[in-house]
Amino acid sequence: MKRMRIHIAIPAFCLLLLLALPLEGMAKLPPEGRQAMFKAQQLLDDKKYLEAASLIRKYIKTTKETVGAQVYTMLGGALHEAGKRKQALDVFRKGHKAFPKDENLCLNTGITLYETEQYAEAGKYLEKAHALQKVGKDRLLYQAGTAYYLGERFRDSARVMLKLIAGAKKPKKSWIRLTIHALIDSKQPKRAESMLLQYLNLNPQEADYWQLLAKLHLEREEYSKAAAALEITYRLKKPTAKELEKLATLYRYRNAPIMAANTLRRAYGATPGPDQAIRIAALYASAGRIQQAVRFLNKFSNNSSALLEQGKVLYHSRRFKEAEAVFKKLAATKKSREAHFFLGLCAWERKDWKEAHRQLNNVAGLKKYRNRTAGYLAVLEDLESARTESMQ
Repeated sequence: MKRMRIHIAIPAFCLLLLLALPLEGMAKLPPEGRQAMFKAQQLLDDKKYLEAASLIRKYIKTTKETVGAQVYTMLGGALHEAGKRKQALDVFRKGHKAFPKDENLCLNTGITLYETEQYAEAGKYLEKAHALQKVGKDRLLYQAGTAYYLGERFRDSARVMLKLIAGAKKPKKSWIRLTIHALIDSKQPKRAESMLLQYLNLNPQEADYWQLLAKLHLEREEYSKAAAALEITYRLKKPTAKELEKLATLYRYRNAPIMAANTLRRAYGATPGPDQAIRIAALYASAGRIQQAVRFLNKFSNNSSALLEQGKVLYHSRRFKEAEAVFKKLAATKKSREAHFFLGLCAWERKDWKEAHRQLNNVAGLKKYRNRTAGYLAVLEDLESARTESMQ
């Protein structure tokens, strides 16, 4: 069975751009740099980002002074604000290489990598930025774990998140959720289960934890347990129609068509569309609930697809007379050529060879039915030949 993916919420990032150097920062710059950054700051204040970037680049190219970390941060920030993210990233990288212990350059490199969807590498820089902070911010470590997860570095995501949770007196629910996702996806199910059950025992009304338990069971191919956990989840929080459709798929896979049908009815509500009704009826029919399937489709007797499905359900349950009546009604609307094919089969069942031949021949010339009718027509022609010979 295809793995059922449960998505996680992704935290928003706010790029730390140093567009205004603090006074003490300005004071630390050499004279030429101080003058260039002051002019660049005025351009940034006027939102003339590319002009500011051009001025800073000219300073870097011509100066004999040591170019400080603040200059790279300001240049990268100007380019970023101008929408030149790739160029901004190149500047942040270069600055970080020159000043590997500068927190702002490290952080801006990580966040710009994240914005350009280079998640795995972003996680590395964000984790390092957290380590460079004098007082590490929990949010930054969480963002590093998220970046690793999105980059499918699940083991690194789990490592970072476990570190975050270990240092917190009261871990946030989003942290726990991401940690368990990462543990499951990094093939550490026992550790994930231990942690999940710990928090589930403390918070049995937490729907997200039950949903994670379902994911854990799915990874182990314990489909009945997964379905039970999802049922609890959807009693604690209202599921979407899409979530209920996935649960129905799980029941169908476990050969529980009645549960699947009832779940789809929950998904589609009191007024399902014709296509949705056909899906539900097919499940009832597969469980042997023929009358229930027929009654359900009766609500859509004016819909050709639903009427065709109703006829098929009756035909496959060997209720040929009722099926023929449905197919005749459908054939009269001239909306379904397939109705003639099944009318031919119904006539075959009651040994009306002439009518069977007429109905099957009606669609035999169509590519869709050519192979399906060929065998029947061949037998009917043999019967006709035998009948003709016996009369001679």
